[in-house]
Amino acid sequence: MADTHDIQSWLNGDVLRSQKIREHYPLIALIVGLVFLYILTGYQAAKQQHRLTDTKKEMLDAKFRYMTISAELTNSTRQSHIIEVLHENNSTLQENNIPPIKIK
Repeated sequence: MADTHDIQSWLNGDVLRSQKIREHYPLIALIVGLVFLYILTGYQAAKQQHRLTDTKKEMLDAKFRYMTISAELTNSTRQSHIIEVLHENNSTLQENNIPPIKIK
Protein backbone atom coordinates (compact mmCIF):
# COMPACT_ATOMS: atom_id res chain seq x y z
CA MET A 1 0.00 0.00 0.00
CA ALA A 2 1.32 3.42 -0.93
CA ASP A 3 1.88 6.14 1.58
CA THR A 4 -0.51 9.03 0.71
CA HIS A 5 1.97 11.64 1.93
CA ASP A 6 4.62 10.65 -0.57
CA ILE A 7 4.78 12.94 -3.63
CA GLN A 8 5.94 10.10 -5.84
CA SER A 9 2.77 8.11 -5.07
CA TRP A 10 0.63 11.08 -6.13
CA LEU A 11 2.60 11.64 -9.33
CA ASN A 12 2.55 8.05 -10.54
CA GLY A 13 -1.12 7.48 -9.59
CA ASP A 14 -0.68 4.92 -6.80
CA VAL A 15 -2.97 6.99 -4.59
CA LEU A 16 -5.84 6.60 -7.06
CA ARG A 17 -5.37 2.81 -7.05
CA SER A 18 -5.53 2.51 -3.28
CA GLN A 19 -8.50 0.73 -1.71
CA LYS A 20 -9.64 3.79 0.26
CA ILE A 21 -9.99 5.89 -2.89
CA ARG A 22 -11.59 3.04 -4.89
CA GLU A 23 -14.42 2.91 -2.40
CA HIS A 24 -15.20 6.54 -3.22
CA TYR A 25 -15.15 6.23 -7.04
CA PRO A 26 -18.98 6.33 -7.34
CA LEU A 27 -19.14 9.46 -5.17
CA ILE A 28 -16.39 11.12 -7.19
CA ALA A 29 -18.21 10.24 -10.43
CA LEU A 30 -21.45 11.68 -9.01
CA ILE A 31 -19.72 14.92 -8.00
CA VAL A 32 -18.07 15.26 -11.41
CA GLY A 33 -21.45 14.65 -13.11
CA LEU A 34 -23.17 17.24 -10.96
CA VAL A 35 -20.45 19.81 -11.64
CA PHE A 36 -20.83 19.13 -15.37
CA LEU A 37 -24.61 19.63 -15.16
CA TYR A 38 -24.14 22.82 -13.13
CA ILE A 39 -21.82 24.30 -15.77
CA LEU A 40 -24.10 23.19 -18.61
CA THR A 41 -27.13 24.76 -16.91
CA GLY A 42 -25.22 28.02 -16.45
CA TYR A 43 -24.36 28.18 -20.15
CA GLN A 44 -27.97 27.42 -21.13
CA ALA A 45 -29.27 30.16 -18.82
CA ALA A 46 -26.81 32.69 -20.26
CA LYS A 47 -27.80 31.72 -23.80
CA GLN A 48 -31.50 32.11 -23.00
CA GLN A 49 -30.86 35.48 -21.36
CA HIS A 50 -29.09 36.71 -24.52
CA ARG A 51 -32.01 35.53 -26.66
CA LEU A 52 -34.46 37.32 -24.37
CA THR A 53 -32.46 40.54 -24.59
CA ASP A 54 -32.31 40.30 -28.40
CA THR A 55 -36.06 39.68 -28.56
CA LYS A 56 -36.75 42.72 -26.36
CA LYS A 57 -34.63 44.88 -28.68
CA GLU A 58 -36.51 43.58 -31.72
CA MET A 59 -39.86 44.28 -30.05
CA LEU A 60 -38.79 47.82 -29.20
CA ASP A 61 -37.65 48.41 -32.80
CA ALA A 62 -40.97 47.06 -34.12
CA LYS A 63 -42.89 49.30 -31.72
CA PHE A 64 -41.03 52.41 -32.90
CA ARG A 65 -41.53 51.45 -36.56
CA TYR A 66 -45.25 51.01 -35.88
CA MET A 67 -45.46 54.40 -34.18
CA THR A 68 -43.63 56.08 -37.08
CA ILE A 69 -45.82 54.49 -39.74
CA SER A 70 -48.96 55.27 -37.74
CA ALA A 71 -47.98 58.94 -37.40
CA GLU A 72 -47.18 59.18 -41.12
CA LEU A 73 -50.51 57.61 -42.01
CA THR A 74 -52.42 59.92 -39.69
CA ASN A 75 -50.66 62.95 -41.15
CA SER A 76 -51.13 61.90 -44.76
CA THR A 77 -54.89 61.32 -44.37
CA ARG A 78 -55.71 64.69 -42.80
CA GLN A 79 -57.96 66.90 -44.83
CA SER A 80 -55.53 69.81 -44.74
CA HIS A 81 -52.69 67.63 -46.05
CA ILE A 82 -54.85 66.24 -48.85
CA ILE A 83 -55.80 69.79 -49.92
CA GLU A 84 -52.12 70.80 -49.95
CA VAL A 85 -51.26 67.80 -52.14
CA LEU A 86 -54.10 68.64 -54.52
CA HIS A 87 -52.87 72.26 -54.85
CA GLU A 88 -49.28 71.12 -55.41
CA ASN A 89 -50.41 68.82 -58.22
CA ASN A 90 -52.53 71.56 -59.81
CA SER A 91 -55.67 69.54 -59.45
CA THR A 92 -59.04 71.05 -60.32
CA LEU A 93 -60.71 69.38 -57.36
CA GLN A 94 -61.89 71.73 -54.67
CA GLU A 95 -62.99 71.41 -51.09
CA ASN A 96 -66.72 71.19 -50.60
CA ASN A 97 -67.85 73.96 -48.25
CA ILE A 98 -71.53 72.98 -48.28
CA PRO A 99 -72.41 70.68 -45.41
CA PRO A 100 -74.09 67.39 -46.30
CA ILE A 101 -77.86 67.09 -45.82
CA LYS A 102 -79.90 64.13 -44.65
CA ILE A 103 -82.68 62.86 -46.81
CA LYS A 104 -85.52 61.46 -44.74
